[in-house]
Order: sequence, then structure tokens, then C-alpha cells
Amino acid sequence: MKKARITIFLIVFLLMPISVFAAKINSTSYKQTVIVSTGGENASSSSYKIGVAVGIIAKVINSTSYLNKLGFFHVWLLANGQPCTSANQCEGGFCCSSTCRSSACPTEEAAAGGGGGGGAAAGGGSPPLVEEFEDFSTSQSSVKEQVALGQAKVQKIGIRNTGTVALSFDLNVATINDFVFLSDTGFSLDAGQEKLVEANIIGKKLGSYLGEIEISAGGIKKSISVIVEVESEQALFDVKIDIPSGYKEIEAGGELKAQITLLNVGPPKKVDVTTTYMIKDKQGNIVHESSETFAVEKQTSFVKSFKVPKNLAPGDYLAIIELRYENSFAVSSELFRIAPKESPLIQKFAKYNATLAFVFSILIGFMFLFAYLLLPKIKIKN
Repeated sequence: MKKARITIFLIVFLLMPISVFAAKINSTSYKQTVIVSTGGENASSSSYKIGVAVGIIAKVINSTSYLNKLGFFHVWLLANGQPCTSANQCEGGFCCSSTCRSSACPTEEAAAGGGGGGGAAAGGGSPPLVEEFEDFSTSQSSVKEQVALGQAKVQKIGIRNTGTVALSFDLNVATINDFVFLSDTGFSLDAGQEKLVEANIIGKKLGSYLGEIEISAGGIKKSISVIVEVESEQALFDVKIDIPSGYKEIEAGGELKAQITLLNVGPPKKVDVTTTYMIKDKQGNIVHESSETFAVEKQTSFVKSFKVPKNLAPGDYLAIIELRYENSFAVSSELFRIAPKESPLIQKFAKYNATLAFVFSILIGFMFLFAYLLLPKIKIKN
């Protein structure tokens, strides 16, 4: 009997928290009553209702005349006219001037009441503030044009303001301003606007030339690499230089390899041609030059190696081949890059890391072997 009383007491004790909280009861035909304790309390009126609970709604019981929601709520919604800080606290869905409402906030009140829950959008409030920044883009990162001596070609470059504020642009041609002339060197663009600038390229002198179009706006500077190749008007040979991807970036003092192709487009006969190989920096300085003469009948192709000077600074350089035959002049060029040198410590580690790993593996193996052979064995008595 004593055990039965204890069991009943435990059951009642466990059910007490459930009986303390009750359901939110709604319908259109009778007033709402919320039970908050065993004694009960009527906490409703014609303008608002209060549900006291915690947790989530667990079950819904309904009929044609009433609707019961049994379970627990996550939050308590405030009736119209109650103080609030955000719209998700209000039953009406809007928090205007720190007071719950069931209609959208007026424009002048949206900011004061926090807007929340779509109130600002419905009331036509001010758009959210956008962080201002400056930036721009160009339609091309590099330009390469081949023209005949004395002739001209036009390249169009698009410049777009990709920031959120207006920008004033300044353009300048570096190193090759005798070959490239811009249609506009100064202008302004609003956010999102774009302008096409014409780069007029004129073949004034035989050869290949490397330079830049420098663009600055709002403290931002960008550049477009420009290569101009000027050939004779009547070319009896065509020439092409191709640098493999593995040699597009090398270290100073290294070896640059390129595929050279010579094509006789004149009369089909074997003739002697002179080729000149050069490397130029962005300032137009020649940092390497060599030449050779050999016979070509129709077409020939070979790999050419360039010994790059050790004192070259990191950056972009231009590898050039010029071919001369009688009054004919052909030229071809391609960019490559000198990479920064690694520190001696990193180079040594990269060179000997495999050897070090092998030595360490052997040492660790010997340590385990000595430990196994020299340490006394311990017998465990049962």
C-alpha cells in the first residue's frame, strides 16, 4: 500500500508542470479563456487575447464551431497598442513608433518604429543604405596589334565604373606613346556607366614594342599591356614565336624556350634569311639580343633557347624574333614573366626535403628497434 501511494505521488508530481500550462483556444463564436493554473483565469477581451505557454504547438483540435491549439508557443505576441521593439513581437505584424499595429506603418514612422516584418516595404520607406566604394573594370587586360609600316589600326577599349560613386578617369600611354594615341585621356563616369576609348595604333618604325595604357581613377590604378608589331608593307616571309606554358614564368638567370616557325610566302626557292632574337622590358630596353643566318626554302620550325640575364627584376618581358630578307621584314613577339626568386633556405629545403624525409624515417626505425631489443621484458604473473 505504501508503494502504491508513492507511485501515485510520483505520477501527480510529473503531471503538475503539464497542468500548470494550458492551450491557446480560439474561435469566432465564443470568448477566449486561458488557464494559467488549477484555479483558472479569464484573460481575454474584444481587442486582444493572451496565450501563456512555452515550447511549440503539439496538436490542433477543430470543428465547425471552434478551434483548439494544444501545446506550447515559442514567443508571445503582443496585441495592438502594446509597446514593442520589432514587428515580429506584434500580433498585427507591424511595430510603428514602438507600438504594435495591424496596418502598415506610415512612411515617416517606419524608421522610428523599426519597420520590421515588411512594414517599411509596404509603407514605401527609405531604401537600405548601400556602402560606398570605388572601382572600375576594363574590357581588355592586354592589347596586341600587328600593322604594316606607315599604316594604322584601331582598338576599342571599354572602361566601366563598377563602384557606387562617380569617378574621374585619367589615361596615359607609357613607353610607346609614339605608336599609340588615345581618343580620350580624361573623362568622368557615374556609377554603372561605361565608355569606349579608341586606341589608334600607327606603324611608325619596324620592330616589336611593349608598353602600357595606364588608367587611374579615385586612387585606383590599373594598366593594360600593349604590344605593337610593325612589319614591312610587302612581306615575303611570315614568322611566329610561341612560348610553351611551362616557360611563361621563369626565374632570372634561367632558360627561356620558344617554338619558332618560319614560312616562305614568296617565290618557292631556298633563300638565306637573317633572324634576330631579343628580349625587351616594359621601358623598351633590350636586355638580350642575338642573331643567326640560315637557308629556308618553304617552311622550317625549331626550338630556340634564350639565356635570361641574372640581374632581371621580376615583371613582364617581351620575347621577339625579327626576320629580314632583302627588303622584307617580319616580326613576332610574346610576353613572358620573370618570377621573384625564392629564398636560399626555401630552395635548399625544396631540394633536399626528400632526402631528409628518408633519413628521418631510417632514424625513427632504428629507435624503435633499439627500444624493442634493449628494454627489459616485464612478465606479468597471474
